[in-house]
Amino acid sequence: MKRLIASLAVLLAAATVSLAASDREPPPPGTFSGAPPQFTKFTAAELERGFMALAFGSDLRIGARPRGIRRFDHPIRAVVMPGGSVDRAARMRDVIAEYARTVPSLKLSAAAAVGEADVEVRLIDEKDFNGALFSAFGPKIAKDFIARTDPQCMTSVKSNAAGDIVRSVSFIIVDKGDDVFLDCAYHELLHAFGLSNHDQRNIWTTLNQNRMVGYLTVYDRDLLTILYDRRVRPGMSPAAARRVLPRVIRDLGLAGQ
Repeated sequence: MKRLIASLAVLLAAATVSLAASDREPPPPGTFSGAPPQFTKFTAAELERGFMALAFGSDLRIGARPRGIRRFDHPIRAVVMPGGSVDRAARMRDVIAEYARTVPSLKLSAAAAVGEADVEVRLIDEKDFNGALFSAFGPKIAKDFIARTDPQCMTSVKSNAAGDIVRSVSFIIVDKGDDVFLDCAYHELLHAFGLSNHDQRNIWTTLNQNRMVGYLTVYDRDLLTILYDRRVRPGMSPAAARRVLPRVIRDLGLAGQ
C-alpha cells in the first residue's frame, strides 16, 4: 500500500509540473529511434529552478567544493579525439557544431589540435572506459565515482579559483549503440560548458540521469544561453544568481517562447 501511494504521488507531481510547460513536440530528426518528445515553452520560474539546480554542485568533486558558477570566460575551442571500434568522430563534430549554432554566446569553434583545445572529447569503447577514468583521476577517486554512479560517460572540468573553466575533458562511449552515444554526447557537453550537476526530478533536461534523450533540448539550450549571458559571471554565488536571473530570462525572451 505504501508503494502504491508513493507511486501515485510521483505521478501526480510529474503531471503537475508538466502542465506548466507547453508546446510538446516530437524529437528532432537525427536522434535515435525511441527518443522522447520535448516541451518547448517554459515559465521563468521553471527555467530559474532548473538553472539553480544544474549550474551549482557536481557528482564528482576533486578538492574543495566549488562555491559558485563555473563557466568559460573566453571563446571556446573544442576538439574530437577519434577512437573506439565504431567511427563516430564526424557525428560528434556535428553535435559540437549544433551547440555552436544554437547557443552563439558560447563562442564555440573547432580547434585544430588537442593542445589548442579548451574542450577535449575522447571517443572510446566501453571496455576502455574505466581505464580512462583511472588515468584521468587516479584509482581512489575513479573507484569511488564508479561505485556511486555506475557511469556510461564522464566529463572532467577544471576551473580556477575565480570560477573560470580552464579545460574540460569528456569521455564518450561509441560501441553501445546510437542511443548511448547520442545521449552521452549531448549530456557530457552540457557538463563541459558548465552545467555540472544532475537533477533527477527535472523532467525536461538531458541532465536527468533517469532519462535518455539524445538531442539538445530547448530547455537545456535555454539554460546554456542563460549561463553564458554576460551578467551571469564565473564565481557568482547562488544568492547573486537569483538576483539577476529574472531580468536575464526576461531580456533574453526565453520564458513562454
